[in-house]
Amino acid sequence: MRPEIGSTYRREEFVQDRIALTTERLVMRPLTPSYLPDMLDLYSDPQVTRFLLPMDKAGHQRRLEEAETMWETRGYGRVGIHDRASDRFLGRGGLHYWPQFDEVEVGWVLRTDAQGCGLATEAGRAWLHWGLARLDVPYLTACVAPENHASVSVAQRLGMSTLRTDALHDRQVLVFALHRGITDAN
Repeated sequence: MRPEIGSTYRREEFVQDRIALTTERLVMRPLTPSYLPDMLDLYSDPQVTRFLLPMDKAGHQRRLEEAETMWETRGYGRVGIHDRASDRFLGRGGLHYWPQFDEVEVGWVLRTDAQGCGLATEAGRAWLHWGLARLDVPYLTACVAPENHASVSVAQRLGMSTLRTDALHDRQVLVFALHRGITDAN
């Protein structure tokens, strides 16, 4: 059974292909260590990583193991984003708990050839709806490098507003938030 989330997002049961969430154009599955080749390919593109923390293969492996643990312990986490029609890997996104902030972040990182066509907004909107409907949090955040104008625009299109400036992995980030009860993410 696939319960409805909002009007167009579905939370999937973890039975077939470990699907977490689907949208009109996307299928999103929990990240596991099996995603290592996809992540290495995604993060090998300097256009994708120009605003992100550099990471070697061991770092990606560790992050994937952490993502899998988050799914097991919290019931949410980061996902691989796939094209719904072809199942092609497009990037990663989903939700991530940051203990240093005691906040849950919605995030998106897409291949260069998947950028600029609304997919980050589509994935982000789906996770905002899911997270605010199911998690006991007053708001969800997005941590964005101030110079990453495309992701700043995505956060704003999602109805998020600037909450504060902070440091994440020794880098300055703008922390955007969408508070429970705000309907701009529709």
